[in-house]
Amino acid sequence: MNKTITLLQAPLILALLLNSAFAWAYGSGGGGTASCAEAKFYDESPVRNSELKSVSEIALVASDNTEISSLELNVNGNPVKPETTQRRSGEWDLKVKLSQPITQPGKVRVTVAAKSKEGCSTFFPYFLVVKP
Repeated sequence: MNKTITLLQAPLILALLLNSAFAWAYGSGGGGTASCAEAKFYDESPVRNSELKSVSEIALVASDNTEISSLELNVNGNPVKPETTQRRSGEWDLKVKLSQPITQPGKVRVTVAAKSKEGCSTFFPYFLVVKP
């Protein structure tokens, strides 16, 4: 009878061992997807939520893992093409000079979208405020 129990337990033990081995291979069962490093945007100028008389130039920095060809920058929903300069560190300086300054009172919405070199999408919105 002991042999029968051992023979019945063997497939169960084998299944448990295989299951735990696969879970370990995928990061302790946290899912089979790898993490992806997103592009980051920072050092915006003017600083977010700044109160200004007008907006004529915008600048910010993109992280070194930004796929610069995927970059989309919009001001109040209108696409603008930034001047891009790569630093020695690999980061990107992004500068936009608007064809017409924005002087109408209200919020100015700036959005930046891009993919990282790993293929992750990033969306970075912020506001500026025009006050007379």
